[in-house]
Amino acid sequence: MSYKVDLSVSRGDKLSLTEQLVTRLAAAIDKGELAPGEKLPTTREVADAAGINHLTAARVYRRLAERGYVTASVGRGTFVRSLPPSPRTVDDDWQQVVLPKRLPSYRERIVKDLLTVGARADRIPLGAGVPAREALPATELAALTADVFAELGAQALAETEVEGLPALREELARYGRTLGFASAEDEILVTAGAHQALDLVVRTVLEPGQVAVVESPTFVGTLVSLEASGAQVIGIPLDENGIDVDALERVLARHEVKLVVLQPACQNPTGQHLSPERRRRLLELALERSFFVVEDAVYAPVRFEGDPFRSLRAEAPGHVIHVNSLSKTVAGGLRVGWVAAQGPVFGRLAALKMTTDLHTSSLAQHVAARHLSSGGYERLLTRTIPMYRERRDALLAALERHLPGEYATLRPLGGYNLWLTLRRKIDIRALYSEAVARGVSFTPGAVLMEESSRPSMRLSYSLAAPEAIDEGVRRLAAALRSLLRTDASRSSVPYS
Repeated sequence: MSYKVDLSVSRGDKLSLTEQLVTRLAAAIDKGELAPGEKLPTTREVADAAGINHLTAARVYRRLAERGYVTASVGRGTFVRSLPPSPRTVDDDWQQVVLPKRLPSYRERIVKDLLTVGARADRIPLGAGVPAREALPATELAALTADVFAELGAQALAETEVEGLPALREELARYGRTLGFASAEDEILVTAGAHQALDLVVRTVLEPGQVAVVESPTFVGTLVSLEASGAQVIGIPLDENGIDVDALERVLARHEVKLVVLQPACQNPTGQHLSPERRRRLLELALERSFFVVEDAVYAPVRFEGDPFRSLRAEAPGHVIHVNSLSKTVAGGLRVGWVAAQGPVFGRLAALKMTTDLHTSSLAQHVAARHLSSGGYERLLTRTIPMYRERRDALLAALERHLPGEYATLRPLGGYNLWLTLRRKIDIRALYSEAVARGVSFTPGAVLMEESSRPSMRLSYSLAAPEAIDEGVRRLAAALRSLLRTDASRSSVPYS
């Protein structure tokens, strides 16, 4: 065969014959002179070319294998490894070579940043739609936890069924009967929060390349799960009446849709409700075209205006999959969510959950069951909804005070979020960086929708008190004015 590497050795060299050949061959591999996957000469050919014995040649290949340069296959020979060995001077650099090529997306970076705002005393958090710290029922949950241990002892920490703790499933079914999302406990699958519930549904229903429809803008976790599934994701705009069902019908005329995901009450990020007319037509389409509707109701209990929420599942239980959690009302750290569904899809959801998460935290489920059965959940909503309504009003007032004429928005009817679109062209990513530098955060619109030509953002009002909300909007307005003064933004013109 043709030798690419000089295999001659010097018997007077300070390196042993073995180490001379190991060093020369390793250098050739590092330089690419010997390509990944290339077959090397046999040990007998190496021995003949270098004038050494066969055992020494075998030792050369063994050393190269130990250092990660080559791999041997019985009956086939010795080959250069596809992956180069890790540098031994840097502990974790080898992982960059072994792991698949992947850069964090802008969406991932922003979400990770927003998740840290609760611990940042120097930043006003207008980017995280989560319960206020002062609203968390810590004292009550601590007492319930003590009761659980007092009554159950170690059994409180024992494993439970993959579908969930029976006592919690019973309480959720009772709650579901009042709202229409469940009629019996065998329709309830407990999950570690609503995001896991959404992810299980997406992975169960969709195959790569199939079509899923979402509201645009929508919950970031919905987009993450859909994109990870390999589905074709189509965004449908929404307004004060919820998702545009006429636009959905036009999509259905061109695509075989498998899944429609929406928040019909207190939508994140707009805070709007699906109108009765659109609700009826959506369910008619689901029955006519045989697609699943995922109803995400995590914010639905935090309703400021309108009639009490009635689940879409009440009218089409076989076509609607209900997703919910206690994260947006009781506590995000409790990590108790659920799916309500029936038919073959329920069994598949439970089977998929079992492959990655045998069961949700038993202790959290015991505590959640008692919180629901004691009436604590209803008392919590009665106490906190007026506070969140006040904070919504404070945000609307602050926007009019500090950004008059610069934006368009809809008045949230519930939830923790407001969707705002600026009237002037501006780089929303640059605005986010400038705002953070001034000590206030928001969620850039690009994180919550597939595409948009207009600079939009989500402002969340749940975490900050009214006076802090006003200061946060003042800082945001200052950041916007600063950017508009730059050369890049001077040419900006209002949208028509």
